[in-house]
Amino acid sequence: MSKTKTSAEAAISSAPTDEASIREIIDKCKRETRIEYHYGDGFFKPRMRGINHLELGRSKIISSPITILIEWLYVQWKRVRDFFGDLGKRLFPREGRVWCDRVDSHLAGQTIFAGDRGDGAPIHHLHLEFWGRTWLGHWRKFGETKTDKEGYFRLPFDLRQARRLWVRRVYFEIQTTTRVYFHEGKPRFHFDVWRRVELPKGDLIGMDYNLRTIRLDFWRYREGAYTPRAKVNASGDEPEHYSQGRIDALMEQVIPIELTKIKHLDQIELDPGSLTIPEIQADYPMNLTTCIEKHLPGYTRGDEWFGERMMNGMNRGTFQPDAKKKGHYWIHYFGRCWYESNDVYALPDVDILFKLKKNGLPEPVEIHLTGKLNSHEHDPWKKRVYTPKDEPDWTYAKRVARVNGAFNTEVEEHFAGTHLNSEQFAVACYRNLKLNPVAALLMPHLKEVSLIDHAADKTLIGGYIAAATALTKEGLEQRTRDIMGMQDWKGWKPMTPISKAHSCAKAEALFWDVVGGYVDRFVEDWKDEIQKHWFEIYCFSEDLVNHAVPVAFTAPQDAPPKGAKWKALADRRFEYYCQQYSFDPTLERPVVNGERKAISRITAAKSFHEAGKEDWQNLKDACRYAIMMATYMHTWINEHQYDDLGEILYSCGGLRYGEKPEGIMAPESDYGIAPDLERSTQMLWFTNLLSRTEYGFITRNEEGDVNPHFAELLEAKREEFKSLGVDIDAIESRTNI
Repeated sequence: MSKTKTSAEAAISSAPTDEASIREIIDKCKRETRIEYHYGDGFFKPRMRGINHLELGRSKIISSPITILIEWLYVQWKRVRDFFGDLGKRLFPREGRVWCDRVDSHLAGQTIFAGDRGDGAPIHHLHLEFWGRTWLGHWRKFGETKTDKEGYFRLPFDLRQARRLWVRRVYFEIQTTTRVYFHEGKPRFHFDVWRRVELPKGDLIGMDYNLRTIRLDFWRYREGAYTPRAKVNASGDEPEHYSQGRIDALMEQVIPIELTKIKHLDQIELDPGSLTIPEIQADYPMNLTTCIEKHLPGYTRGDEWFGERMMNGMNRGTFQPDAKKKGHYWIHYFGRCWYESNDVYALPDVDILFKLKKNGLPEPVEIHLTGKLNSHEHDPWKKRVYTPKDEPDWTYAKRVARVNGAFNTEVEEHFAGTHLNSEQFAVACYRNLKLNPVAALLMPHLKEVSLIDHAADKTLIGGYIAAATALTKEGLEQRTRDIMGMQDWKGWKPMTPISKAHSCAKAEALFWDVVGGYVDRFVEDWKDEIQKHWFEIYCFSEDLVNHAVPVAFTAPQDAPPKGAKWKALADRRFEYYCQQYSFDPTLERPVVNGERKAISRITAAKSFHEAGKEDWQNLKDACRYAIMMATYMHTWINEHQYDDLGEILYSCGGLRYGEKPEGIMAPESDYGIAPDLERSTQMLWFTNLLSRTEYGFITRNEEGDVNPHFAELLEAKREEFKSLGVDIDAIESRTNI
């Protein structure tokens, strides 16, 4: 009796099977799904006011034609206001001339960091200026100075000039470096007014005018934060601001996917039965796996693609050699562990054993799942082992591994390893580096990360991930703190390639070499000035160390529960993370208030002539590491998120237990274990949002703040990067989303 083939079976039977043809299709899909930005403006096109208006549900998008018209009028009013403001600046420029015939008076005081619990440390090297404005609107500078190492200042000025009848008002200004631009290969520091205080002109009567102690919310550390974070107020008092180009680019890119998400949320609310997961998927742009499936049905669920993506995809697993089998490697993705979690989503431990094929790609031979796989189990230590012979469970186990890997990558490597890691360097940098040229080396790569991390607190950690995975917000914070406890610049090195096909590791090492050459050249060129202002490096190092989290699992609040099994799990995680993050547990580490800190000290010397022999190299290594994390390491995950996390049924944030006895060991057709409809559209919205960051790149240098020499070094390696599948024009200059 003959049997008629289904359309899916027919497609599979007609799909090419030779390696060259398959690779051609994959390369074609990579080109077709490459994220590019095309903007077509229109008067009544929906718009959004800012990045902080992004919401997990309905973002604060302006879509009503009447509201858009009002918004347009508001924008025109701002433009008129700015025009006259700029006109005033041209008519009455703030010239550099200091109006002083003789110094006979001073403004004196001290600047310190404000703190929730008493006063903070002194703020060194702040730029201070004393200005007057005449009745006709002209500006006159009466004096300028900088705070000393202890935050004290005595700003000299001519009392008679400040007391002239035609001087209407006088102002004391606190300025700070906010941006660095490169002109003809040299950095140019841009100062902005941090605080402007009008002084009573009539009080200027003596030799000194004491401003006493000035407490500033200047790059203040957030009290009670689980990792080193900047205090960000949503009231316009942020420590920094997004560049206008960055805001415009993101808003233009996100609006189309925002409208898709809103449409789905409305449909779910009004008639959830009218929407399905495939329909949600179809409404978003095609990603890499859906494109490949269109031409090669079933290929992305096979062993070959699984091994390739675990080696060179978003998850970029760390391969740990098997102790007994040569040519075999393990990847470990840890599950819920001892963190606060819910009973809706599964998150078992996943251990995958691979063997290397002749072409250098890994082939999975075993998958170990430890923990609950359905809602009826209660044993967190139950282990199951699957091999390719165990179909269909083998296919289900690979899906569980993909999902767990995506969760680990998103939470640990992306948010903790790049975002939070970069922020701890950013806060220390902006608080301390003002005269030292190292500011020009680091600031272009550390800017805006504190702002985007602040937004992620609500939308990502406190929003989507907490709602669509096994861990609660508190559990996620605990986990990221532990991962931060394995991040250190000292001794870090890129992933070691295990085969000729390990292009991810090769590209990582290549970029690490480029950054090393760039940092070495910069530090050598500015050696004298760096050494002259070494006190700022000391303060930078002290802030890094004093606010760093302790080494993972060592502080009482971070320790695993009591018991031999929990200790064994913690030890296994620690060992694996040491390889994954190049963390050397044998290093002598600074101890602060009884905590052994994860971050190594750059220097303990307040002046360069007191510095140790290693301190100069320490500075270069720390800068190299900070730039690497903020640029390439973040770019890799961001660029591949939509490739590997852009198809709901292929991979997602978390699989639900469902109601069936088999739990998550079920086919993709069981929508009861997939994300629900609301989480499904939110997931695709997020992966689009996080991958579509067409602004802020090293070679494009949109804002002129990246050292041209850095781009030149990358350009020299363009073809080498291209051979490894990396487009240097897509490498971000900073951790921007």
